Amino acid sequence: MGFKVAARTILELGAELISTDAIALYELIKNSYDAGSKRATLDIHTVLKFSELRNFRQRLAAAQRLVQDEGADEDELVDKLRAQLVDRMDPTAAQAALDAFQAALAEVDDLDELGEAVETQFEALNYIDVIDTGEGMSLRDLREIFLTVGTTSRLHDTGGRHFVGGKGIGRLSAMRLGDRLRVETARESDSVWNLLTIDWRNFTHESADTLDTIDVAPRRGPPKEQVDAHGTTIRVQALKADWDFERVKRLADRYFDRLFDPFSGRSRYPLVIRVNGAKVPVPTFDRDVLEEAQASVSIRYIVSPEPQLTLDINYITRGRPKVEVWSRDDILGITAHEDVSVAALESLGPFRADFHWFNRQRLKAIEGYGDREKVKDTVNNWANGLLMYRDGFRVNPYGNPDDDWLGLDAKALGSGGYKVNRKQIIGAVYISAEDNPALIDQTNREGLRANEEKSLLVLLLRKAITENFKTFLNDVEKELRKSTRIDATETAAYLDQISKRVARSLKTLHSLVPRENEEEVEFLEETFDELQGRLADAKASIANAEKDQRDLVDLAGVGLQVEIVAHELGRVTRRTLDLIKTLQGVDLPPRAQSTFGSIESQMLVIRKRLDVLDPLGPSSRNAKAKTDLKELVEQVFDAHVDQFGRYGIGHELRVYPRSTRSFTKRVVRGMIVQVLENLIDNAVFWLRQRSRADPDFEPRIEIEIDVDDDEIRVTDNGPGIPVDRREEIFKPFVSFKPPGEGKGLGLFISREIARRHSSDLYLQEGADTTGRLHTFVLDMAGS
Repeated sequence: MGFKVAARTILELGAELISTDAIALYELIKNSYDAGSKRATLDIHTVLKFSELRNFRQRLAAAQRLVQDEGADEDELVDKLRAQLVDRMDPTAAQAALDAFQAALAEVDDLDELGEAVETQFEALNYIDVIDTGEGMSLRDLREIFLTVGTTSRLHDTGGRHFVGGKGIGRLSAMRLGDRLRVETARESDSVWNLLTIDWRNFTHESADTLDTIDVAPRRGPPKEQVDAHGTTIRVQALKADWDFERVKRLADRYFDRLFDPFSGRSRYPLVIRVNGAKVPVPTFDRDVLEEAQASVSIRYIVSPEPQLTLDINYITRGRPKVEVWSRDDILGITAHEDVSVAALESLGPFRADFHWFNRQRLKAIEGYGDREKVKDTVNNWANGLLMYRDGFRVNPYGNPDDDWLGLDAKALGSGGYKVNRKQIIGAVYISAEDNPALIDQTNREGLRANEEKSLLVLLLRKAITENFKTFLNDVEKELRKSTRIDATETAAYLDQISKRVARSLKTLHSLVPRENEEEVEFLEETFDELQGRLADAKASIANAEKDQRDLVDLAGVGLQVEIVAHELGRVTRRTLDLIKTLQGVDLPPRAQSTFGSIESQMLVIRKRLDVLDPLGPSSRNAKAKTDLKELVEQVFDAHVDQFGRYGIGHELRVYPRSTRSFTKRVVRGMIVQVLENLIDNAVFWLRQRSRADPDFEPRIEIEIDVDDDEIRVTDNGPGIPVDRREEIFKPFVSFKPPGEGKGLGLFISREIARRHSSDLYLQEGADTTGRLHTFVLDMAGS
């Protein structure tokens, strides 16, 4: 025996699964497109609103109680209710429909007959027709495909067409709209129309019937008037909502205007909507609005020859472009802590995203389009983050006002300035059924099914927008503020010089000007004295402003130090736990002394970094002392040997010249340990990511101590650093690691430590064949 399916299961797949009327209609429109129709038509006929029908049912029940309980005049109540119905009929309905409704009402004699007549006429005269002129369906198609829930007929079609449906349940969305369905369809080769009628009320929760006991059978209909006619008309009756012109216009303005890609500039799939014969316009997006964008962004993801993401930013109003390329290794770093396999990098498939970023405070009127308020209204209407389109058809609900699917607002609210949020972005991400087969709609059409590929898509877009794009905007603004800043001290010195020259000139005038003109010279002197007084006030204001600025800088410095301390505490804690794990359950190994020495150095780092926050802390705690760097590097290296073995990382420590016994420098011991730990931790992280992608990869790390050149070099054969990113990686908060692996402060801190020792940290010249650098150099020549 197999499964038995209860009839009420149909309700779960249709009326109760589809969340909105707009999505239900959209599913039927997509069926028209998949059928090969050149357009879809929604022809809506309404004589009485559904809300009016519900109100009538209440009034009818109240009237029946009056007749039964109080002996009220039934004829009088029938006349009253009939008159109310006539007043509430839609005056825009076809005259024939209005006449038929009134004629049916005129024939009733009692309340029961009135109720039956209203229900019958409502079902007959209120309906939605979804009409297409596609290939149509034969009688066999109706029986074996249309009535097969979950059919895979579209998936196996070999015609080369891109289908936007495919689950085989879209037709069930019709039951959300109404309780009765009538399908009239034919292929060009058919001589008659093929008919199918379904009353969804047979599939109720109260019913214990199974699907196989409910007879739903297609039949041959009337002959075609035109022998070559083809296509399908789906009529939905016994409607469950109001479908008057005003409501349909609201749906067109809020949903139908973005059902098809509005940004590409190509003609969208034609959709004609009529309500009682009156055409409902479907708004279009005017691309002129994009002229007011302050920045534009293009994101391209490819999988061949290997995964790569290109982020192309144009800060239009600042005239600053930037192109970033994320390699497969960069993407592996981003996904290190996510539930995303290496295989998903390819199975995701290529996609693209384009969007424009608006600073709404800077919006202006656009000639030929409208004033500032109209431009602002358009931006407000369309700026809800990224929409999503598959083969030109929208994937709901991405880009709805209440859908922050990329977490843009959450990220913006958690950072300063609320910059780069959904209300500043107009654009879309584009996928296709052919290139992105793993990005599948959920059965309820409320977004993509949760899987690795969707997680990767969200992760890449979120990082590109909320981190890299936002950081670029901030960097440009910071750079421009710096270039336009007036040096107050230099200005005050210049004014002092001018003041002295003016004073000398006035003295000369006294000796040259005749007596009768001395008043003019005295006026100049008085004016000059007043200006000097104002200059003195200005200099005092400058001094106060500089003090305030220093206070602000100090506060900002404290904030950065807090970030640094948090970064180091996290890194050191993880490292310390790793070291402790090596001692669990075993006797102390020979290198135990070295391990404990490294642990002690790590704890000192925590204390020293915390001391930075204490203005009363004695600076002597960070005093430099003679330290044998050879011994220190060996100690740190030995502490990582177990870790290297655990991850299969080949390792080697070399000293030049080989006869070197010591390499002594005046340094803060704990800080140098901090630099070495950061470099090794980074190398191990990226070696592990490359190992994820390539099982045959043999990871390796090498440390060289070059006493003659005063250098410590750390080299690994991981993905390396692109040459064009060699300086960027030393900036604070720049990272391709996932959250939990740091905030992009490690290399920034390490370089600052090197410079505190009058030394430097940099990437060594000599890129590999892919244009990447693999060796960090800690140059200790200045220590």
